[in-house]
Amino acid sequence: MTPAGTWPLADVNVTSSDQTSTTTHTPAWAIVLVIVLIWFFFLSLLFLFAKERRVSGFVSVNVQAGPYTYTEQVPISTDFARHDTMNRVGYTQSLIGQARHRAIANRAAESSRHPEVQ
Repeated sequence: MTPAGTWPLADVNVTSSDQTSTTTHTPAWAIVLVIVLIWFFFLSLLFLFAKERRVSGFVSVNVQAGPYTYTEQVPISTDFARHDTMNRVGYTQSLIGQARHRAIANRAAESSRHPEVQ
């Protein structure tokens, strides 16, 4: 079910595109400590080795069913959010695979019960 419509699960294709970027920065607290403590301890320069990772961007999730398409851009600000979104897409794709398998099995069972209808 999407804002663009509702379709049977076996008729849907879900894809994702990771549009995030990860950068590393020296945090502000490390720079402040170096400036304050440089006159007392030269070891304070080691604070400059402190790094902070920042994730920004979005994951684009595309749902397609026949001629209909719906795209959602999920904003990402942490590694956890990126992994969670990709895991949700993977879970949805596994549900779609199971629904398609059931649909094929149902068609095969139906055709074996009624061999004259082929």
